Amino acid sequence: MISSPFQCDTCWFINLQRRKPTPHLYPSDQRLLTYIRRVNLDMFWSREPTTVANTFRLLKKGRTLSEEMGLTPIHIQVGPWPIQDTCGFQVAIELLRASQKPGRYDSTYSQFESVRKLRSAYLNAYDSGPIRCLNNTMFKSDKGQMFSMLNTPTQSRLFTMFMKGCEKRMGRLVKQDLGISFAMLSAILENYEKELMDVEVSTERKRFVVVCSGAFVILWAGALRGGEVFMVEVTEFIKRRDDGRDREIDGHVVVPLMGRFKNETGERNLLLILANCTNGGLEIRKYLDRFTAVLMKEDRQARVGPAVCDHNGVVLGRRELNDELHEAMEKLQEVGSTLIPPDIEVRERFNIHRSFRRGSTTRAKEMNVPESVIELNNRWRKVQNKQGGLPSLPMSQLYVEITQVLTSKLRYSKSL
Repeated sequence: MISSPFQCDTCWFINLQRRKPTPHLYPSDQRLLTYIRRVNLDMFWSREPTTVANTFRLLKKGRTLSEEMGLTPIHIQVGPWPIQDTCGFQVAIELLRASQKPGRYDSTYSQFESVRKLRSAYLNAYDSGPIRCLNNTMFKSDKGQMFSMLNTPTQSRLFTMFMKGCEKRMGRLVKQDLGISFAMLSAILENYEKELMDVEVSTERKRFVVVCSGAFVILWAGALRGGEVFMVEVTEFIKRRDDGRDREIDGHVVVPLMGRFKNETGERNLLLILANCTNGGLEIRKYLDRFTAVLMKEDRQARVGPAVCDHNGVVLGRRELNDELHEAMEKLQEVGSTLIPPDIEVRERFNIHRSFRRGSTTRAKEMNVPESVIELNNRWRKVQNKQGGLPSLPMSQLYVEITQVLTSKLRYSKSL
């Protein structure tokens, strides 16, 4: 009670149910009391024992000092509390219950990293309600940034301490995506070449292989996150397929991105410039020429849309691309390749979201690419957007600007 906003189990039961618990009659009451106890214990766990002990010791010291001076010791009011849930206690119980459900990596529980998202959902819901929307209290910093006050149950001191204690108790099981090495990518592309040459492979499958190989090359050569490849815009992709083709020193291929980016307003046009061929021998232009040839055959240049699409022009889903990556890597693993050890769970450890970016960055470091070049490439969105401060220029104007700094733009992909 000294260091935490504590109420006993029975009080919280009354706050939530508006009646006293009768666990001897209703097993559900006993179960709810158990969850209430767990929330309180997690809240206590957010404080270090030494911090609580020191607080108690110093308060006792303060009481003694007041008594020595003939003063009435300071009374710190710890109640009464309102008979209602104003601190997000029920959300905390929901979060505990969610943690007992089967998770992605374990069939007996869900990780803290997964269940904590429930708090964000409630925060967004509370933040859109009338109480929040009708409160116009704002704070403005010296630099013009605006801040608002939050008065939601899931931001209360009790809930914040519960979340911290819950995380301490549960810990975090982090399974980072493994990087896709240059050798892995080369082996996948080599298998794709065999499929394209096989007369028994269907035309539909060959089309899908061409699209996937092009997407994988863009992801790896540009060190992109998985979702960013779906922003490749088809009309500009086709229109600019010959840009940089015949340049001897700084030959390059243009990958146009179009879409809405986080923390921005409106549409944004971006251009990625990749080398025609990397120092390691990855023929980027070959795969992207093949990609654009398929799109041109389908007359995709007539209408703005996604380049990474199916035969109907509908953008492919992340799951489709991810499943194809898993199947391609499992094929490598099955043939006894030393690239992927047999004890690696491919579907758990490799994903388009991070694996291409992590593998590309690792390759760049192995090739002694300066950290500044890697950072510049991997933060392309932030560098080019400047948080939405630049105007949304047409692709032609963007390309003119980029050609003036081609050397720096190509240093990353060329070195791979």
